[in-house]
Amino acid sequence: MKKKFILNKELKIFEKQFIFFLKSKILFLKKIKNYFFLKKGKYVRPLLIFLITKMLGTISKKTYKLASIIELIHTASIIHDDVIDNSSFRRGFLTINSLWNNKIAVIFGDYIFSKSLNLALNQNYNHLFSNLILKMSEGELYQIDFIKNHKFSEKNYKKIIFNKTALLISTCCEQSGKLLKKKHTIFFLKKIGILIGFSFQIKDDLLDYNHFNTKNFFLKLNETKITLPFIYSLNKASLKEKKFIFNLSKKNFLFCSKQLINFIFFLGGIEFSIYKMKLFTNKALIQLNNFTNNSANKSLKTLIFFFINRNF
Repeated sequence: MKKKFILNKELKIFEKQFIFFLKSKILFLKKIKNYFFLKKGKYVRPLLIFLITKMLGTISKKTYKLASIIELIHTASIIHDDVIDNSSFRRGFLTINSLWNNKIAVIFGDYIFSKSLNLALNQNYNHLFSNLILKMSEGELYQIDFIKNHKFSEKNYKKIIFNKTALLISTCCEQSGKLLKKKHTIFFLKKIGILIGFSFQIKDDLLDYNHFNTKNFFLKLNETKITLPFIYSLNKASLKEKKFIFNLSKKNFLFCSKQLINFIFFLGGIEFSIYKMKLFTNKALIQLNNFTNNSANKSLKTLIFFFINRNF
């Protein structure tokens, strides 16, 4: 990430507290935890919380607690996602389920969820925690149902990513305003978070097409994950083309990947997704004009631009 919007001091404090909340006396848990956090995440959600708080007021102890709760929930969810999606790698490292097994990964994810629950209860965030977990779980179930029954539509896609991605980011923005008791900002902050969440997820979808590898690429598109480029292209396709796509699973995986890529590019799935990503991004930036144009606001805009220009 560019140094323009890095909050070095705040992130160091946050990371120290975050690791502290994950402490355990169980050696096996320590081993898994140390491996999982060997490579630092992007800390997207804590960054949003710190920048929005700075834009509106002052960062406090409660801000760090909120950032930790959100990041714990996010961390647990991606561990479970790796199991659901049968992923072997994340950020260039073997996943927990790949290195150990699915059972251990699920238990480790549950352990982190429990840590976030304990912290949420101590900070009176009971409703926040329960609502987020409920909606994120619903998002996973929607996705399974829509894929199983071939309900490939942009409306269903937005329903999934709202629950799985956008709601958590929106909560970062909304709760930052609530912490500072800026009631008049809540509506705008919530909307900004949803827009950022949508654009962030679409960028993730596009990255799948930049870093595909035979079998895993095909599985992501057809079995465990609905991507916007695929949905748009499929809905633009003729009945003959749709049958062709659904029959690809019976052929060689390398051939499938190349055919699928060509299909999506030809029908404009990539171009459409880039357009939608930029549309959501621009709407979020426009909403930020409702706030004081201070250094934190400018840094927040830089961060949002980073989200859609990243290559990981």
